Amino acid sequence: MLARLRARFRYRRYLRAQVHQSRAKRAKDASFRLVPFVDLIRRECPDLALDAPVLCIGARNEIELEIFQRAGFTNVTAIDLWSASPRIRVGDMHALTFADGAFALLFASHVFEHAWDFARVAAECVRVLRPTGYLFCAVPTGFEPSEHDRYDFKDAKGLLAYFAPWPMRLVSEHHLRPGELSLLLRREQPGDVEPR
Repeated sequence: MLARLRARFRYRRYLRAQVHQSRAKRAKDASFRLVPFVDLIRRECPDLALDAPVLCIGARNEIELEIFQRAGFTNVTAIDLWSASPRIRVGDMHALTFADGAFALLFASHVFEHAWDFARVAAECVRVLRPTGYLFCAVPTGFEPSEHDRYDFKDAKGLLAYFAPWPMRLVSEHHLRPGELSLLLRREQPGDVEPR
């Protein structure tokens, strides 16, 4: 009982620190990285319909939504731990409130490194991603983990290890900027994956 209370207290403290950091960056324009990411998705996911359901995790502000809109996507949902916009739902990537298989694309730009428990986040992402759906993520690498930036995955293998229990395939790996790793993954149909 006491251990559970301590764990809840630590998680609440983590959430407060993440919200504080996110609010401090609420006006940040990350278009310089988001536009190339969305262009890459359009290029490398030709079967992804523009009306396919997309989930942006950790959107922080409406800029991400606007970039997806400009690229032609019409069915985009965004979440963050807090929101100053009615277009961004309050939500936690550790416990997504969406149905299984709800999304054709999950988009997480500079979000996964902030997870409290990334194994749990990976499981939630796979749960809400439909079979044959895509997961795009970009994370910084080569930093000293802190209270805010908790996971340095180091490389693609480090991040992919968390998705090993599920039929996920690496579509592409990019290093668009120094110290940044971008991965596009695809959830395969269970029968389509070769044994590991």
